Amino acid sequence: MFRAITSHSGAQIAMSTASNALRRSGSGSASAKIVGPLASKLKDIRQNTHTNLKMQLQKSLSPSKFSEAGGLAEQIETTEPDFEQLHSQVEEFIQGNKNDPEAIVSALKYLNSQLMILSTAERHLKAEDAPVKQSLVHGLNSLIKNTASRGESIVQRLSNTKISPVFTAHPTNFNKPQASEIVLSQLDDIATPQGNAKVCRELWDIQGVRELKPTVQDEANQFSSNIRHLHSSGRTIHKQINQQLSALPEKLKLSKPLVEAGNWVGGDRDGNPNIDAKVLKDVVKTLSTAAFEYFEQKTGKEKNAQTGSLCNLLCKAGHAEALVQIREKLTRTREHLVGDGPLPIHGDLYLNANELLNDLSSLNIDQLSAEEQNTVRGKLDLLQLDTDSIGFHGASTDIRQNSAMNEKTVGELLRRSGGPANYESLGEDEKQALLSSLLMNTNKAALSDKPIDGQSDNAEFDREIALIKSYKTIHDSYGPQTLKNCITANTETMSDMLEVMLLLKHAGLADDHGIKMNVVPLIETVDDLHNGPAILNSMLSHSWYRQALQASGNQQQIMVGYSDSNRLDGPLASSWAVYEGTAKMLEVARQTGVNLHVFHGRGGTEARGSGDSYSQEIKSTNGASLLTGMRQTEQGEEVPAKFGTKTMSQANLADMVSSTLETMATGTDQQIEKYADTMGKLADHARNSYASLYSNPELPHFFQRSTPIEFVGKSNAGSRPASRANTADGGLKLDKLRAIPWVGAWYQSGSAMPAFFGTGTALKNFIDQADGSTTTAQRTEQLQTMYKEWPFFKSFVDRTATAMQKADMQIAQRYAELAPTQSQAVFESIKNEYELTKNLILTIKQTPNLMDHNPVDAEIMAVKKPLTQAAHAMQIGLLKAHQQAGPEIQEKLVEPIVMSMQAIASANRFG
Repeated sequence: MFRAITSHSGAQIAMSTASNALRRSGSGSASAKIVGPLASKLKDIRQNTHTNLKMQLQKSLSPSKFSEAGGLAEQIETTEPDFEQLHSQVEEFIQGNKNDPEAIVSALKYLNSQLMILSTAERHLKAEDAPVKQSLVHGLNSLIKNTASRGESIVQRLSNTKISPVFTAHPTNFNKPQASEIVLSQLDDIATPQGNAKVCRELWDIQGVRELKPTVQDEANQFSSNIRHLHSSGRTIHKQINQQLSALPEKLKLSKPLVEAGNWVGGDRDGNPNIDAKVLKDVVKTLSTAAFEYFEQKTGKEKNAQTGSLCNLLCKAGHAEALVQIREKLTRTREHLVGDGPLPIHGDLYLNANELLNDLSSLNIDQLSAEEQNTVRGKLDLLQLDTDSIGFHGASTDIRQNSAMNEKTVGELLRRSGGPANYESLGEDEKQALLSSLLMNTNKAALSDKPIDGQSDNAEFDREIALIKSYKTIHDSYGPQTLKNCITANTETMSDMLEVMLLLKHAGLADDHGIKMNVVPLIETVDDLHNGPAILNSMLSHSWYRQALQASGNQQQIMVGYSDSNRLDGPLASSWAVYEGTAKMLEVARQTGVNLHVFHGRGGTEARGSGDSYSQEIKSTNGASLLTGMRQTEQGEEVPAKFGTKTMSQANLADMVSSTLETMATGTDQQIEKYADTMGKLADHARNSYASLYSNPELPHFFQRSTPIEFVGKSNAGSRPASRANTADGGLKLDKLRAIPWVGAWYQSGSAMPAFFGTGTALKNFIDQADGSTTTAQRTEQLQTMYKEWPFFKSFVDRTATAMQKADMQIAQRYAELAPTQSQAVFESIKNEYELTKNLILTIKQTPNLMDHNPVDAEIMAVKKPLTQAAHAMQIGLLKAHQQAGPEIQEKLVEPIVMSMQAIASANRFG
C-alpha cells in the first residue's frame, strides 16, 4: 500500500484535519472503493483489457518467462500492491532478464497498452458526457447580458472575438502515432469484449519505441486529421451559436467566425534546424489539402448528397449542372495549389474561398419552399464563416524564431547592404536608431541579401533569408491568413521587435500602409514579464510601427510563456508574473487605444499552467484579457488527446468557447489590486526558495542520475531536437535544457517538483511574518479567503494540488537513491518542500482531500495507480541496471527504458 509521508507543520496554524489528510490523501489502489460512474466504467475496461493483454503476453513469451511477467501482471490487477514489495520483485525481474530483455519489453507493452487504453477511454467518456449545447448557451447568455449593460452590439462583440487552439509538435508524444490511432479509431467498441480484444491485439503488435524521429512533414500529416476534426467541430459550434442568436428578438447571426485553427508545425523555427522554405511550403500544402477536402465535402456529389444537404437542395432547385462546374473549378484550384502535376492548369481558378462561396450564393433558389430556402441560407451563412476561418489554407501557421537568430540575420543583411559590420555589438539605443531609420526610409540604404563579391559562406543566413522571402509567396498563393503571426521568442528589448519588422519589410510584407503579419513578442521569463509593459509601450510609441499597426487593424498580439519562467523561477513566481504582467500590458494597450490579443503558451502539465480542463484554465483568467478572444498552444500528446476524435474535438472546443465567452463577460479582474501586494510577497518568497534549489551545484548531478532525462532524446518523440546542447564536461548544463524535458523528467521520476517547489515555503513565510497589525491566524484566513473568492488563486492552488496528487514521495525516494550520495540533500529539500506545501495547501483549501475540487479525476487516478506504480518500478529498476551495466547491456536497455517513459506518460501528462 502507498505509504503516507510523515508531515511536519510548516506553520503553527496547520489544522489537525490537514495533518490527518497527509496520512490519508493520495491513496488509491486496485481495491479502492470506486463509486463514480466514469471510474466504474474505466475499472471494467481495465479488467477486460488485463485479460486480453495477458493473452498477448502469453503468446509472446516462453512458458518460463511468461510465468514471471504474467505473475507481475496478475499481482498488479488482482491485489493492492505494496510499492516496496513491488519494487523489490520488479528489480529482481529486471536483473534476471537484462541480458535478454524480451520479457521486460513484453511486460512494458502490457503496462503501456493498459494505460494508453484507460487514458484515451477516460477522455472519450468525458467528451461523451460533456453538456456541449448547455455550456455554449450559458456562455453566450452571460456575454449577452454583459454586452447589453454596456450598450454594445453582441454581434459586433463576437465579431472581434477569435478563439484558437494552436497545434504544436513539441517533443512530448512518446507513443507511436499508429498506436494512438488504433485506440482512437475504436473507442466506441473498447468496452465490449470483442472490441476490447481487437484493440489489444492490434495495439500489442505495434507497441514499441518509435524507430525514427518524425520529419516535420510527418508531424503535419499526423495532425491533419485533428485539423479536420477542428474544422467540423468549429462549424457545429458556429451553428449552435447562430441558433441561439436567431432566437433573440433581433434575429441575429454571426458576421465573423469565432473559431480559427492555429498551427506551429512547419513554422516553429526556434531551435529546429529541420525547417526551411521548402518544408514550410510543404506543410502549408498539407493544411490546404484539408481545407479543399472540407469544401469538396460541402459541395458534395448529388448521388451521395444527403436529403436536406446544401448539394441536395441546390440540385432540387435545378442547379446540378452548375454544381458540376463549381466542383470542377474547385478541383482545378486544388490541383494548382497543392497538386503535384505539371503546370499550368487549364481553366478558371478560384483566387480564394470567398469566390467559391459567391458562386454558390448566386444560384437562384426561388423554386424551393420557404422552409427550404431558409435552410439553404442558413447553410450558406455557415459556409461564409467557414471561408473566413478555413479559407484555402486550412489553418493559420505561426512563424516563431528566437530573437538571437533574428539579430544575427539582420546583422548579416546589414553587412551585405553596406551597413555596419558590428551590428550585433551595438548598444540598444544605437540599434533602435539604425533600425528605425531604415523602416522610416530616412536612411536611404538599399537592403540587399546578395553575397558580397558573389561569394556566400553563410549557409545559415541564406536559409533564413530564403525562408523569410517565402512568406510573401505563400501569402500571394494561399492568402494572408495562411501566415498571420511572426513570433519572437526571448523578446527582451524593443530592437528585438524592430528587427522582425525590418525582415518583413525586406520580404515585401511591411510598408507605411501596414504590416501583413502580426509582430508578436513572446515574453516568458519572470524578469522579461516584469519588463513586458515597457517593451509593449516602446512598440506602441514607435511612430512608424504605430502607423502601420493602425493601418492593419490596430490590434496588437502578445504571447506570454509559462515554460522558461517556470524552469528558471518556479511555479508560483511564474504564474503570478504571467498574470500580473498581462494585466499591466492590458493597461498599456488601453491607454494607447490599441486592442490587445493575448496568446497563452501553456504546456501540458500543471507546472506549466495547464489545468484539468479549458474551463479551469480560462475561468481563472482576467476577463479583460479575453476581450478579443483566446489563443492557446496545444503541444505534442495534447493534440490527439483533445482533438483525436470528432467527439473529443467538439467537447473540448465547446468548453474553450463557452468558458471564453463566460469569462469575457466578467470584465477586468477586480481582485488584482486587492491582492497584488500579497501575491507579490508570495512570489518573491517562492522565487528565492526555488533559486536556492536551482542554484545548488549538486542539482545537475542529482537530476541527471535520478531521472530519465538522458533518454528523452532517444524516444524520437519529435522533429525538433529534444534539447539544446546541454552537456559540459560530461555533465548536464541546466541553462541549456529545454523546459519540456525539464518538467517531464521530474514528473517521470515521481516528484513533479516543478509544480510545487517554493510554494510551501512562500506560504509559510507569509503566514509566519505576521506583523503587529495581523496575526498568523488572520494571515491564514486571508489566504483561505483568497482561495474562495479569487479564481486566479483558486486555480493555482487546485493545479498545485492535482500535481501533488500525481506525485509520490515514496516512489521519488527510490529514484533519488540512483543519484550520488553527495547529492541526496537535494531530494531531502524536495521532499520537505512537498510535505510543507501539501500541508499548507490543505489548510488553505480547508479540506482533508487534495482533490476535493475534482473528485472524478481522483477516482480515475485510483483506477490507474497500480499500473502507474508498476511502470515507475520498472523504470527505477531499468535505470539502476543501466547505471551498473557495461556498454553492451546498456545498449539493450535503452528500448525498455524509453518504453517505461511511454507508460508513465500515458498515465500522466509529460511536459
